[in-house]
Amino acid sequence: MDFGDLERRYGTHNYHPIPVVLTRGEGVWLWDDQGRKYLDMMSAYSAVSPGHSHPRLVAALVEQAGRLAVPSRAFMNDKLGPLMERLARLTGLDKVLPMNTGAEAVETAIKAARRWGYQVKRIPEGQAEILVASGNFHGRTTTIVGFSSEDAYRQDFGPFTPGFRIVPFGDLAAFEAAVGPNTAAILVEPIQGEAGIRMPPAGFLKGLRRLCDRENVLLILDEVQSGLGRTGKWFAYQHEDVLPDGVILGKALGGGLLPVSAFVGKAAIMDLFTPGSHGSTFGGNPLASAVALASLAVIEDEQLVARSAILGRHMKERLAAICSPAILDVRGAGLWVGVELDPALADARAICERLAERGLLTKETHATVVRFAPPLTITRQELDWALDLVERTIHEATPKTVAARIPHASALRPAAKGPHLVMCPPEHYEVSYKINPWMDPAAWAVSAETLAHDARVGWQKLYDTYRSLGANIEIMPAQPGLPDLVFTANCAVVLDRKVVLARYKCAERQGEEAHGRIFFDRLKRDGVVDEIHELPDGVFFEGAGDCYWDPHRGMLWTGWGQRSSPEAQATIGRVYGVPTVALELVDPRFYHLDTAFCVLSGGEVLYVPGAFTEEGRQLMRDLIGPERLIAVEDADAETLAANSVAVGRDLVFGNCGPALEAQLTTRGYTVHRVPLGSFGRSGGSAYCLTLRLDNYALAG
Repeated sequence: MDFGDLERRYGTHNYHPIPVVLTRGEGVWLWDDQGRKYLDMMSAYSAVSPGHSHPRLVAALVEQAGRLAVPSRAFMNDKLGPLMERLARLTGLDKVLPMNTGAEAVETAIKAARRWGYQVKRIPEGQAEILVASGNFHGRTTTIVGFSSEDAYRQDFGPFTPGFRIVPFGDLAAFEAAVGPNTAAILVEPIQGEAGIRMPPAGFLKGLRRLCDRENVLLILDEVQSGLGRTGKWFAYQHEDVLPDGVILGKALGGGLLPVSAFVGKAAIMDLFTPGSHGSTFGGNPLASAVALASLAVIEDEQLVARSAILGRHMKERLAAICSPAILDVRGAGLWVGVELDPALADARAICERLAERGLLTKETHATVVRFAPPLTITRQELDWALDLVERTIHEATPKTVAARIPHASALRPAAKGPHLVMCPPEHYEVSYKINPWMDPAAWAVSAETLAHDARVGWQKLYDTYRSLGANIEIMPAQPGLPDLVFTANCAVVLDRKVVLARYKCAERQGEEAHGRIFFDRLKRDGVVDEIHELPDGVFFEGAGDCYWDPHRGMLWTGWGQRSSPEAQATIGRVYGVPTVALELVDPRFYHLDTAFCVLSGGEVLYVPGAFTEEGRQLMRDLIGPERLIAVEDADAETLAANSVAVGRDLVFGNCGPALEAQLTTRGYTVHRVPLGSFGRSGGSAYCLTLRLDNYALAG
């Protein structure tokens, strides 16, 4: 049977689909009626962010369908309330009005804004106005297309609903000029998806927030496509640290299984709705609510927001590196990138059709933009496979007589300087208590003098090695009674001159907290750091030992389970504003992340497989790529080889076996061994003895 022919014969031609008939989907993959396999780089416009047929979502759908599906809102159900609470807490807003499609949620927001305008702002009846942006796409109802700036969306569908004014997208001054006494709201997409992944200028949302506050106007953001992790934040408005008065959600909320949407807003707006003023037979039904709750749980549990940010950065960098004169622009955020083509040199539709022939599905928009928005569950390997196809296809579609663009010299990064480090001398170092499997106070006492001497010699050798590699070293004073001060990696983590101080779970180390605070206060007075942050009470965190900056992927890896709390990840993410991924540590010998994990300067990662859960190992494979993972075998793991420090292509180890050294040498690294066996008796080595002050995300 020709399914495509049936669609063409009996269906209206309001779409121009890529000629592929899909029958099955799993994760990031799709299959057609001929059994051919495709990588999905569209995600149904973000509706399939958790991937096709996610087992947890399918299970939630089936379980709830067998219990209760649609009783209507004439009665309450046991799934809607929890969903409303989850969305309110997630957005930072107060109340939720559930609907089905994105367009319905936009219509809901329009009604809410108008009622607020009349009842609260006291706009004269029938004169409320809403400002919208040119290039907008909020849906296809007659009201919504009436304020579109696209002729194709409006033609022959009038007369249109009055009360809207179109203002140039991203032009803050134009919005300021357009606001008047009858303006009830500004309704915009933070990033315009259908328009070609159009990004506003930096500060645009902040400027709109200030404008709305000053003029008593609501700020309503349409995050139907951009929300729920697509841009590398839960919501795109979080990139500028603003809070709207209302946010419109949809697509990914249904987990790729059902249409689920919602308008979420402040109580001052939402409480104006009264019984009968708005509703939907299907909106908020328990089947949809159960799936939406499961979708949100999957996004959180599988750390899909951070994955979007990390792999999205990689995707954007790879697309921007394609040297083709056909590419005019590469723009986007997270796993949501548009490539704008010069129509004189390449045809976006033809490229999408050629990609489909090769096993990759995406769709052009506005004739000149190819957009890429894979499920957030995609792995780095899968993404690279897709990007290789994209690069080859664009090159083949470009006339060979046109010269390739050359990257501007300003894009080249300057050579790295020597590291800026903190070390603490082992003047009072000893093994006087046991808080991990490595520590044995009785064995230390047998030869305390020899071991203390060896510790001083090893520490000095490490210090001299760092200095020979160009390091600038700050010395944290040692203090009697605090033997583990020498392990400065645990006292804090520093990124972009912001410090998050440690809070120790082990009572034996808690005396270090005040000492560390005094030291960083001095560094702040000296202009070495700018900000000092502490974690909430009851949340434990042992500094850079459990928080590793990865400049190659623009992210922080955090460890939890033994000495740091999983809740520390949220505070760290807020302070630094970078993607943060948590790895659970399960082997008591590798009680800190730094004992089992090390990022090298070329982007490879040393890791001890047994230190992590299978989920953690899979996450590393997905984000780093198997070819960049270097497993530290048992013999090297037992001597804490993974607890090393990378200074450019120089690697500083307390111990490194010949097989591991050979592998690293093949990859272009130079290995430096420093005798640190005395510190191994406390479960520490080179990285533990070192805190880096010059990690920067902002410049990366």
